[in-house]
Parts: sequence; structure tokens; C-alpha cells
Amino acid sequence: MTETYLYTTEKTKEISLNVWCVFPAVYNFGMSALGYLTVSKYIDSIDGIFVERIFNDTEKTYIRQESVDIMTFSLSFELDYLGVLAILEKYKIPFLAKDRDETSPLLYAGGPVVSANPEPFAEIFDFIAIGDAEPNIKQIFETLRDNKEKTKQEKLEILSKIAGVYVPSLKKEDYKVKKVASKLDLCVSTPILTEQSFFSNTFIIEVERGCPQSCAFCLTSYINTPVRFCPYEEIIEQIELGLKYTNKLALLGALICAHPRIDDICQYIIDKVESGMELEVTVSSLRADYVSDKTLEMLHKCGQRTATIAVEGGSERLRKVVNKHLTKDDILGIVDKMVKHGFTGLKMYGIIGLPTETYEDLDAFVDLCKEIKQKYKGFVLTPSFSTFVPKAQTPFQFAKREETKILEKKNEYIKKEFAKIGIKARTSSVKWDYIQTLLSRGGRELTPYLIDVYKQGGNIGAFKSVYKEYEKNGDFINSDEYVLNAKKLDEELPWDFIEYPRSKDFLKSEYTRLISL
Repeated sequence: MTETYLYTTEKTKEISLNVWCVFPAVYNFGMSALGYLTVSKYIDSIDGIFVERIFNDTEKTYIRQESVDIMTFSLSFELDYLGVLAILEKYKIPFLAKDRDETSPLLYAGGPVVSANPEPFAEIFDFIAIGDAEPNIKQIFETLRDNKEKTKQEKLEILSKIAGVYVPSLKKEDYKVKKVASKLDLCVSTPILTEQSFFSNTFIIEVERGCPQSCAFCLTSYINTPVRFCPYEEIIEQIELGLKYTNKLALLGALICAHPRIDDICQYIIDKVESGMELEVTVSSLRADYVSDKTLEMLHKCGQRTATIAVEGGSERLRKVVNKHLTKDDILGIVDKMVKHGFTGLKMYGIIGLPTETYEDLDAFVDLCKEIKQKYKGFVLTPSFSTFVPKAQTPFQFAKREETKILEKKNEYIKKEFAKIGIKARTSSVKWDYIQTLLSRGGRELTPYLIDVYKQGGNIGAFKSVYKEYEKNGDFINSDEYVLNAKKLDEELPWDFIEYPRSKDFLKSEYTRLISL
């Protein structure tokens, strides 16, 4: 596979630490994952360390397994744990940290899933990063390099003193770990390009991190605090770097249109196109009340004909409940702008089963799309829905989730109502969303169950059959207690030991405020 490195390293020390940087899925997905590639680059830039990227479909490795000192894992989604166990099984590494001896590599995990609630997976890993990688990754790996001859326990004791490092085996009743955040004064961008990645030869630039809107269900809004914008000059420098190797750019961020100089960034790209350069530029989803004409002009000139916005709730009432202050006029306004700029379609994301939702809210979503369709003939709408998943570290971590049968009925209802107006709506799997909620709100007691699920195939059927087996043997895990029931505000939650800028008391007050609207 052809790979183009966009960075160089200078090694002056003899290699003394070997690292497998693991992505728990296939190569083409991993090579489009900016966070994973960036961590690999950071480790590769440290003197005296050799790093090799490993994927679920890796056939041959450069570093011999017995020479690997550290394995790092990047978890973006709860179900990534299945890929982690697949890698461990492939290389015959015990699943649980307590079962691995001094000859086994240390296992290190990072990513949004384990930063929010690492507990269902805590007994698998030796240490876990809570928060951004930039503040401490150099210190972590220099510490491991310089203390290679120490015992596993001694290494973990030293690592536990680094800010943002969680060592599950050392957790006691009063254990606390504080989330760390980078300044984002330097842009994060694609360090390695390849045609074989899911976003083939696309140079990704992180424009901002976090989101100032703070929707009550949104993990990004609450774990990526404070909101940070990459400096304009840095973004321009990265655009120039990327264009030396490819004509495909992607601007990444939860709310890129809130960047204080987004119009200047877009104009810079427009000038490139108007000078004769052929560019393809994509962005993550747009916010209807933030999108400027300049942004739409740039996207259209760079080949985009559709865009994506997250509407979440169908009615303004429900959007206020989730703290998404997006009006019907805002949504109609972006469609009007898009049509004027030559766009032909809009993808709209929604969530079914949000707290206080009624069928009137679902009808409001359909009515909104009906109005757009009637006003703008030929403009294609593609609504997609997932069901509500309460996430740790958000105000809605306390909220109940509706029963599976109710949500499946709502899914069928929304598809049927959209079909009446000639629009095909897509919906997620309610059962998989149930599993996602289980992993989001569970604790260490789930770990044996999750391992057994993996051993039985890791599919929906396995989650069900293993559950029944546990119930029959008296090892009962009442999954509905994790998934469906609302949490008491004074209830101790598995992830309470993690200290975020927005405290649990803040989440309580915000949940109470919003749910009463």
C-alpha cells in the first residue's frame, strides 16, 4: 500500500521502546481517523521509540510480537471494544490486565469513549488517557522509554502521577483523575495520505475542537471543553501543506462555522479555485443558524451539491428541551441559501425518543420537510434518524430511554409518514442503540459479560444469548436498569471519579432546567 508521509522525524537515540499503535478496525477506516493517525505521529516523533500501526486486517508486522512493549488503542465508539478484543485474541494476549504478566505489553487506551466512561473496559487496559492526547502523550512515552527496565507495577505507579492518566488497577474509593485539554494553538492535520483510506487521499484539518452550543445529549459538547479555535494563520499553513500532495481537503470540527474567521478561510480557498486550481472540499455537518453565504459559496465551487445539518428534534419546543436553539426559520433559511448557491439536496439528522418527545414532535419533523419540498421543487431531502442514547458526562446522562418496542414503533411511524410525502427516511437499529446505551452507562461489572459476548460472535444475537445464559446461571445483569431507567440525581455513577470543567452539580442543574421546559 502506498503511503505518503507529510512529516519527518529525527532519531538520535537507539531504539529502546517498541510500540504497536492499534486501530480496532480495518486499515481503510483507520487511515481516515485523524485522532488515531495524530497519536501515531506524536509517538513516532519521540526519540528512542519505534512505532508501527496495526489494524484488524494487518497480516504481517514489522515488529515481532515478543518485542512489543506498548500497545495503544483508539476508541471512538462503544462497540470498538469488539475490535480491541479481536486484536488481543489474534496475538494471543490475555483480555484482562490482571491475567497478563511481565512478558505482555502494556495496553493503553484513549479516545472519547474511554474519556467519558472507561469503566466497562477498565479491566482490559493497563492505563487510560482521559481527555486530549497533546498535553501528556510525550511525557507518557518518554516515561515508559526511560523506565523500561522497571516492573509493570512500578511503571503504572509512575504513570498514575501524570495528569490525565487513569490507572484502573490503582483505583480506590477516593480516586480522582482530571480531564486534560490542549490549547489547540497548532492545527491537527492528516500526517499520512493514502488512496486506500476511506476518504481517499483527503487531507483533513481540524479547524476547531468542542462546541459552544452544549446540546444536552451531545458528548462532544461536554468532553471537549473549553471550545477552542485553531488560529487562522495555522489553518492557512496547513491548507498549503495539504495542497502540495492532494487536491482533496476536509475541514473538521463540531461547529466549524463558528470559527471567528471562517469567511476568511473560505475566501482563501475560493481564491485558489478561481486561480484555476481544481479542489474538492468537504466539511463536517453544518449548523443552520451559523452557515454563511461565503461558506456555501466555497463548498459549491469545490464540488459540493449537498450538505448536512443536525435538526435533532422536529419541533422548536423539543429542540429547546435539548438546548438546541434552532428555529424553523433558521432551517428554512439555510435551505433558501443553499438553493440560491446551486445546492440540490440536504441531509437532515434527527433523534427519536428524546426526553419529553411526543408524536406531535415527530409530525413536526415531517411537516417541516413537507414545507421545504413544496417550496423548492426538485430539492432532495434525506432525513436520517437514530434513537436517543443517554451519554455519560452530559446533562442527559440522567435521562430515561424509552423501551425498544416503543422506539421501533416510532421508527416505523416516522418512515411511514415520510413515505406519504414521497421521502425515504432512514432509521438506526434500535437494538444496537440499546447496546450502545448499556456500554455508555455501565460499570466494571459488565466486563465479563462483554467478553463473553465477543466470544459468541459480538452480534445482536450474542448479546441476547449471553444475557439469557447469565440470567439462567444467576449471574444476572439487569440491562434495563442501565439502559431504560432514569438515574437519580444523587446516584453514584461509575464515571463520577473523572473531573471535568463542567461538574456533576452543573449537569444536574442543567438537566433539571431543560427537562422542565
